[in-house]
Amino acid sequence: GFCIRVFLALILCLLFLSLCLFLGNIDTPVINGNYLIIKGIVIISGNKRKLLDSMDNYDVIQYALSKYPSDDEVIRQAIIGLSKLGKCSEAISLYTKLDKKYPEESLAVAECYEKIGEELEALKIYSFFSDERYKILEEKLRKKVDKIIEEYDATGNAKILYNALSILPTYDAPALKLGWHFIRKNSEESIKFFEEAVKRSRSYHNLLMLANAYIKSGKYMEALKIIEEAEKMRRTAGSAFLRGLALENLNAKSEAEKDFLYACKEGIVEACEKVKPGVLYSPRDFYPEQWIGYVIYGYEVKQVLGTGGMGYVLLVERLGKKYAMKIMKKEYNFDEMLNEVAKMQEISKNSKYLVRILANFIDENWVDYYSSPPAIVMEYMGGGDLRDVLAKDEYSTLRHSVLWPQVVSVIFSKLANAIITIHKEGYIHCDIKPSNILFTSPLPNYGEEALEALEKEHVIPKLSDLGSAVKIGTPVIHYTPYYAHPLQRFGQRASTEMDIYSFTVSLYASLTNNFPFPEWLERELEEAVTNPSKREQALKDFYSVDPRMDYVPEEFKDIIMRGLRGEITMEEIARDLKDIAITEYNIPEEVLI
Repeated sequence: GFCIRVFLALILCLLFLSLCLFLGNIDTPVINGNYLIIKGIVIISGNKRKLLDSMDNYDVIQYALSKYPSDDEVIRQAIIGLSKLGKCSEAISLYTKLDKKYPEESLAVAECYEKIGEELEALKIYSFFSDERYKILEEKLRKKVDKIIEEYDATGNAKILYNALSILPTYDAPALKLGWHFIRKNSEESIKFFEEAVKRSRSYHNLLMLANAYIKSGKYMEALKIIEEAEKMRRTAGSAFLRGLALENLNAKSEAEKDFLYACKEGIVEACEKVKPGVLYSPRDFYPEQWIGYVIYGYEVKQVLGTGGMGYVLLVERLGKKYAMKIMKKEYNFDEMLNEVAKMQEISKNSKYLVRILANFIDENWVDYYSSPPAIVMEYMGGGDLRDVLAKDEYSTLRHSVLWPQVVSVIFSKLANAIITIHKEGYIHCDIKPSNILFTSPLPNYGEEALEALEKEHVIPKLSDLGSAVKIGTPVIHYTPYYAHPLQRFGQRASTEMDIYSFTVSLYASLTNNFPFPEWLERELEEAVTNPSKREQALKDFYSVDPRMDYVPEEFKDIIMRGLRGEITMEEIARDLKDIAITEYNIPEEVLI
């Protein structure tokens, strides 16, 4: 009887295994293996991989967790399975116990958080693992808040706005709405909510709204600090008006009036009431100082740096950084510049010895010269120009130093490379002169220190005013007396000879603090500019008169003579200046590159 029972049991096992194979629950039967049946799912005992693959069943998940309670892989798969089955509380409970979290189970739990209404927890997970899902949920929550704000607008019930604050803590809209709700009722409450809005988003407009609330509650110093922070981003008529109100109440009335004047001119009518009517008068004679304190294209004008024949150079600030802005004079015909300034902006990137053009605002359809003049924004050079070095008493020791010719050789060797860069692009600078040779930092007052500063590039000379450049072959309509070649003064087409001449005169002036030709010749050339009948004789005199060379150092004489006579190229000048610096003055070659 016993044998029959054993035989029947074996037959039943074989039938069962055959059925499992037929149903697909056992991939490969294991002889003498131990099998588990969990809700109809057959798993060979100890086969963890098969167990993991079957964890889309709740009973299998429970068994797996009891069998492997500390196995991270099992726990992760359990979280994913429980999330899919809608067992969110269990999935979340397991997830919080994980030390290291990976995207798959994290995103599954985030969906669970959404299902149970804990969107902020979901948002937190999405911020780490899915930008796309984060944006989708964030937009959904913003719309939810916006709907509550619409309800407030319809009912005036501020209580619902308090609930909206907690829906999306990064969204400033409900805090702003509450700030405005209390602006006339309770200034302290108003400030509290505007401060909350700024905490959520430190934007320009939020800062100004907070400053306004401070002013209304009499906290003028706090308002001023906030406005100054906002104006580091940009200065507008609105910020100027608020700043004026704060300053006015801090007894800084003269400073306040400047802000009110700017705000008034920009259209803030309330500001106009606070300025003397006389200061609104615009004289027919324009002077650039009128721009001080004004904002042009987002740049606040701080100072007038200079005035030239073509325009004005202003010191401007934006986001706490200084720039130079060149504004063309109204009468200047800048049609050609309109086409060329973008190209000049590109060229200025190609040499470290060219002042960078960073932006241009030249529009042939400009209407109001005061508020939107044709302008070019350039890097600010804080070291002044070569003209100052040649003229100011503070640099007298440097100019009379035995090292001065070496200093000049380094400066002009570097600038020669910048001019070659311009010429290679098919343009002529047309206005090379000491006042257009700028320094990144002030040149030291003594020869040895100045030479060291240039060699180590603590001070870098750069050629400025690329806005004056024109294409080779284009008629030249502007010039600077003494530095311009006669043919340039007479409106001839631009050629490299013109820049070579101006460069050479600038080199001569730097070495001798004088000009190469006598004053009578300069007067004759200027008369010929307005009287074409005198040009032929003026040119004859120009080519027949020898420049004065007795104060020129011997090593520079050949370059200067050939440069003034147009018998040398810019490349040859650069090479010869480099040779002088290296062979005569023992200056390292790498300094001149």
